[in-house]
Amino acid sequence: MKNTLFYNITIALSGLFAGGCITILFILVPFWKSLPPTELMVWFSHNGPYVGITMLPMQILPLLFTTYAYILARKNKEKSKEIWLYANISNGIILLMFVGYYLSVNLQFINQTMNPDDVAFELQRWEMIHFARTILAILSTVLAIVAYFRYEEDRNTKITTTL
Repeated sequence: MKNTLFYNITIALSGLFAGGCITILFILVPFWKSLPPTELMVWFSHNGPYVGITMLPMQILPLLFTTYAYILARKNKEKSKEIWLYANISNGIILLMFVGYYLSVNLQFINQTMNPDDVAFELQRWEMIHFARTILAILSTVLAIVAYFRYEEDRNTKITTTL
C-alpha cells in the first residue's frame, strides 16, 4: 500500500512537469516568437525568473521520485524496476538539458545580454530542444504509469498465489 501511494505521487509529479512543458511549447513559445527580440528579452527579464521558480522544482521532483521508485522496486525485486530505471534515465536527460543548455541561454534572455540579432535563431533552437524535453517528459510519465501497472499486476499475482 505504501508503494502504491508513492508510485501514484511519482506519476502525478511526472505528469505535472510534462503538462508544464506542453504549456510552454504550445502557448509560451508561439507568444515569444511573435515578439521582437528586445521585447522577448524584456519579457524574460520580468517573467523568466517566475517560470524558472515554477518549472525547476517540477523538473527535479520527478527525477528524485523516479530515482527512489527505482531503488524501492529494485530492493523489493519488483518486475517494474527496469521501467522505473528508464523513467529515471529520461528525467536525468531532462536535467542534463537544463544544465547544459537552458540555464545559460535563459540567463542571457533574462539579463538581456544576448545580441538581438541572435535571438530569433536561438529561440528556434530553444524550441527544438524544448520539443525533445517535452517528449522525454511525456515518455517519463508514460513509463511511470506502465511501471505502476506492472507493480500492481505483480502484487496481485503474489496475493492470488498466497490465497
